[in-house]
Amino acid sequence: MTNIARRLASANAHEIAFLNAEREWLHEARPKQVLPLTGWSLALAQSGRGFGKTQMGASWIRRQAGLYPGCICHVVAPTYTDLRGVVFGGKSGLLNVIPAPMIKRVNNSLFEIELINGSLIRGFSAESSDRLRGPQCHFCWGDELAAWGNTAEETMTNIDMSTRLTYPSRGRAIQPQRFYTTTPRPLEWLKDLRSRPGILLIHGTTMENKKNLAESFIEELKQLEGTQIYRQEVLGELLDIGEAAIIKRSWLKLWPHKRPLPWFDFVFVSTDTAFTEKTFNKKSYEADYTATTVWGVFAFEKRWNMMLLECWHEQLGFPELISRMRREMKATYGQRDNLIFKPQVGPSQYQRQTKHPDLLIVEDRGSGISLRQSLSNEGIDSWPYNPGHADKLSRLHAVSHVAAAGRIWLPESSNVPHEPRSWAEPMLDEVCVYSGPGTTKHDDFVDSFSQGTRYFADRWLNAGVMTQIKPDSLEVDVDMGPLGPESSGLDEYGREVVPAYD
Repeated sequence: MTNIARRLASANAHEIAFLNAEREWLHEARPKQVLPLTGWSLALAQSGRGFGKTQMGASWIRRQAGLYPGCICHVVAPTYTDLRGVVFGGKSGLLNVIPAPMIKRVNNSLFEIELINGSLIRGFSAESSDRLRGPQCHFCWGDELAAWGNTAEETMTNIDMSTRLTYPSRGRAIQPQRFYTTTPRPLEWLKDLRSRPGILLIHGTTMENKKNLAESFIEELKQLEGTQIYRQEVLGELLDIGEAAIIKRSWLKLWPHKRPLPWFDFVFVSTDTAFTEKTFNKKSYEADYTATTVWGVFAFEKRWNMMLLECWHEQLGFPELISRMRREMKATYGQRDNLIFKPQVGPSQYQRQTKHPDLLIVEDRGSGISLRQSLSNEGIDSWPYNPGHADKLSRLHAVSHVAAAGRIWLPESSNVPHEPRSWAEPMLDEVCVYSGPGTTKHDDFVDSFSQGTRYFADRWLNAGVMTQIKPDSLEVDVDMGPLGPESSGLDEYGREVVPAYD
C-alpha cells in the first residue's frame, strides 16, 4: 500500500468526513471561490449578491479548521442575527458546511463550534467589536464587511490585532490570515482596504452563479441593468464615493472671489449639537461633535439662493456650547458700505451696515432642547428643528433638489482657483460623500446641512420667481472683509474669531 492509502485506511471518521467535504467543494466550487493555501495574509472577495460569498467563507473556515488541528478561527458578522441565521445556521453557513462527524460540540449561546480535532470556531458581531480585543486566533473570516456600519474600521482594527497566532508546522510556521467577503458599498475605508499592500483581491458578479439562482430572480435583476444599483449589487463594482453621494459636489456653485459679496437679506445659523451634555463614544472615549453651518440668503438671477458663510465642528461641553452660540449670534457677515442716498449738493452720505444672524436653528432633541432654553433665558430666541422619525439619509434626500437646482453657493478660494475656500472642506468631505451609515467617519455636518437647507427650502424655494431684485448698483466694489465674524482679538477658546480663510 502507498503511504496515502495507508493513511486513508487508518483515518478517523471525522478526517474522512473532512476529506469528503473538501472533495465535494472542490468539485462544485468555481475557481474564484477557492483561496490559495499560502502566499497571502489578507484577502477580500468583493462581488454581487448571490455570488456564493457565504459558502466561500464558511468552506474556507472548514478547510483551515480541518487542516490545522487545534487552531482557533474567528468569524465576524454584521449583527448577532446575521451570525445566527446566516453565518452559523444559514443554508451556506458553518453548521451546514461542516459535516456532523467533524463536530464535537456546538454552543449556540456563545456562538462556538468545537471540532473533534481540537480546532475552535468562535463567532462575533461587529455590533460588539470590543469582544475581539481579548481573544486571539490563527484565522479570521469577516462576512458582509460593508454592512458593518459605523463600527467597521474599529472592528477591522481589532481583527488586525487579534489575528496574531502562527500555527506551528514541521516546515515553516503557518502565518495568520484574514479573509473578508462583501457586496461593496461606496465607503472610503473599503477603498482604503482594497489598496493595502499585498492584499489578495477576488472580484465576482451575481451572474457567475446564475445556474444556482432562481430564474425569476435573474429576470428581476435584468430590469436594473444600466443603473448604479445594478453595478453595485450585481456586478460587484465599488462605485466612486462622490458618484454615489446624495449631494453631488458638482451641484454646489462657486461665488468668484473677485466678485463683491451679494446683499444678504437673511442670515441664519444651523447647529447640530452633541446628543447630551457629556456625550462621548464609550469605545473611543471621544466626545461627540457639535457641527454648525452659517448661511446667507440672497437674491441672484431672479431667484433666492443660499451661501455658506462659515462652518465648524468641535467637541464642546455644554457650558462651552452656550458660550460659542452666544458669539455666533453676535458675529457679523457680509459687511460693507452701502449708498443710502446721493444729494444733489454736498458730499454723498454713507452708512456702515453689518449683518448679524437673524435666526439660530437647533435640532429639537437632547442637548439642543437645553441649549434653546438656556439661550432663551438670555433673550436669544431660536427655531426648533424637528426631523420627526426621518434618519440622516432621508433628510438629505429631502433637500437634495435644492443643491441640484444650483441654489447653494460656496465662496471661491483666493489662492486656489475654481475651488472653495479651505475652511469649507471638512463640511464638503462629509456632506458630498455621505450615502448612508458608515459612509463617513463623522456625519455631524450632514444634519447641520440638511436642517439648514430644509429651512431655506420651506421659506424661500417656493416663493416663486422674484419680480424685484436689488439693483447691481447696490453692490459696491470694495473689499468685503471676511465672510465670518470681525476679528476682535482672541475668543474664550484662545483663537482668532475670524475663521482660517485660505
